[in-house]
Amino acid sequence: MTQPHDLYLLVLPEVHLLDLAAPAQIFVHPALADHVRVRYISPVPELRAHQALSISGLEPLPDKVSPDAWLMLIGSNSQTTDPCTQSYRATQQWLREHSNDFALVAGICSGTLLAARAGLLDGRRCTTHHDLTDTLRALAPKALVQVDCIFVEDGPFWTSAGITTGLDMCLHLVARHWGQAVALDIMRELVMYQRRSGHEAQLSFWLDHRNHMQSRVHHIQDLIMAAPGQGWSLKTLAEQVHLSERHLRRIFQQATGVTLQDYVQQARLELARQLLEQTRLGMDDIAERCGFQAERSLRRTWARWYSGTPSQFRRLSAAKT
Repeated sequence: MTQPHDLYLLVLPEVHLLDLAAPAQIFVHPALADHVRVRYISPVPELRAHQALSISGLEPLPDKVSPDAWLMLIGSNSQTTDPCTQSYRATQQWLREHSNDFALVAGICSGTLLAARAGLLDGRRCTTHHDLTDTLRALAPKALVQVDCIFVEDGPFWTSAGITTGLDMCLHLVARHWGQAVALDIMRELVMYQRRSGHEAQLSFWLDHRNHMQSRVHHIQDLIMAAPGQGWSLKTLAEQVHLSERHLRRIFQQATGVTLQDYVQQARLELARQLLEQTRLGMDDIAERCGFQAERSLRRTWARWYSGTPSQFRRLSAAKT
């Protein structure tokens, strides 16, 4: 049995626990027990997370690592608020000196800013949380900052937008290095519906229409998102939130900027896009799962919102992977 290679998770004060939990949860999975050994490193032996939990037992920044080691820079508030502290400057200098020792370096969310300050991103494609892309451009003016994707690979450097996108990036790495079956096994345990490819926009269809305070509309959106292919009718949805059909139709459009009928259509098309990218199901099966009466109905609705056809989208998606 080969020796598992080390995955170093670099943690700074005010770390975001979700950014840390994504790689930690995935790479400690039993399916990877013989392949990966997770190690938590920091310039300080213990620290306080952004969510007010204390983290201790952290290893110091290593002077030497194995040739196949990976390094992940975990997002934290200190990446944006405390870059001049002694510990941050020491970490920045350590990264500048040792980044080439690692077979892979990945920035999760604001962790990418540390890579930028260390001068690692010049000429490279990269991304970060959409609220931080202007900061990233300022720190690394020679970097090719991407705002239309959830994670980016450029040689041995990977960067993700943060929070749930860290899961997507890590699962992609698992599938790349240990096979799709292992990635699917981990996804099933995490109860994840899909693994995104990285080409998706950070602000997806689901988030575009969520910037409102109408709790009943949020509930309707949750219902539709959980089962886009269900035969949702205006009457059924209105009954779910104890409103008249006319009232629901009006407040839904006021809150989201789109009609309820259009929202259901787009939700079904979003599911169709995922199935086209991630499965080999035929068009009839996809149409049925997404709530369309037949493939013809899927194609007609697709033409209303997208250019090309579902088949062309599948071919283009396959060519990107």
